[in-house]
Amino acid sequence: MLPEKLLEVLKHEGVVSIVTQGKQEPHVVNTWNSYIKITDDDRILIPAGFMSETESNLEKNNKVQLTLGSKEVQGTQGPGTGFLVVGTASFVKEGDELQDLKQNFPWARAILQVKVNSAEQKI
Repeated sequence: MLPEKLLEVLKHEGVVSIVTQGKQEPHVVNTWNSYIKITDDDRILIPAGFMSETESNLEKNNKVQLTLGSKEVQGTQGPGTGFLVVGTASFVKEGDELQDLKQNFPWARAILQVKVNSAEQKI
């Protein structure tokens, strides 16, 4: 189960960094907290418009790290908190979840689906 504090963070806007391993160095793309959907089984679903390099990287190594946060949520030392989420990821290009996601994000060509291994509060 994902931490309640992380779910609280997702109720506020903030940037999400998505990190995959490229050929020689890490590759980073961004999205917004408000774009993320959490499923009943704690998968993270992110609409993907482009993210072609991310997709290519995940075909070779499906490990992913996300950082996300909000200055609106109380952290461990004051206002603002952030999380490091580690997991495995894949692109979903068909099915009901994609059709549902397209209701809010008609530009999405796929879902970046993250199966969470750990979610650790950092600040």
